[in-house]
Amino acid sequence: MPGKGSTPRIWHQSVNELDHLEVYKRALEAHAAEILGDDAEVVVHGLPSGSYAGASATAVLGNAFAYHRILSRVIDNAIMAERQGYDAFVIGSFSEPFLREIRSAVDIPVASLTESGLLVGCSLGSYVALISNAPAVQWMTKVAVDKHKLAARVLEVAAMDPPLDEPQLARAYADPAPVIANFRAAAERLVARGADVIIPAEGVLAELLVRHGVHRIAGAPVMDVFAVTWAYALMQIRLWSKAQLGVGRSWHHRRDDAAIVARFWQGDAQ
Repeated sequence: MPGKGSTPRIWHQSVNELDHLEVYKRALEAHAAEILGDDAEVVVHGLPSGSYAGASATAVLGNAFAYHRILSRVIDNAIMAERQGYDAFVIGSFSEPFLREIRSAVDIPVASLTESGLLVGCSLGSYVALISNAPAVQWMTKVAVDKHKLAARVLEVAAMDPPLDEPQLARAYADPAPVIANFRAAAERLVARGADVIIPAEGVLAELLVRHGVHRIAGAPVMDVFAVTWAYALMQIRLWSKAQLGVGRSWHHRRDDAAIVARFWQGDAQ
């Protein structure tokens, strides 16, 4: 936890190769500074160049083997973040790679886009709807919703039509109108069916919408899910420090031996 008078640091872990999505990385950094100001510092990290062997995350991560092989390093990055003195770790992916494993490994707050967005969304309306960029991400997001046992509060997890991968979305930052129209059509359909809150369920898409002022569609709030997740992480930092909160260690995030993580961690984070 941060020392008295120090600024909390939050490690934001994207699952994209950000050296190929520089416009997205810059947008995230500026957005975090605008939302949190002097309250916390968000440091944005991506995966190493070549992680997806020239393909996009959307094209690869729907395969369970590739998902495990590529994203297991996120666990190591969380351990490294804790060892480097970060005060919280944010999983910047709606598939929430290894959320349970990470919380079992570290003693700093861990926030994810999906969980934070769903929990805050439940305080804004009875039914939340999520819109992803493509069917593969739609499916991974639905699995995450089911994992949190919040399906009863989710009207639908939808995908944009036509689908768009991360490089296509990044290029659209310069000409966002077609993407916004695509997203708006899906959102209007979901609101007409009863959705109270709309969550853009893909990071590059979510940041594009914030960047271009899409905050409400057909009367429903379009959640700034990054702002929500960073603020949620900061809330946890404060509650862990001031109210002595922390994850339960008896069952879901069990750790009987305090040294067990150090014993098995290989220290190969990237």
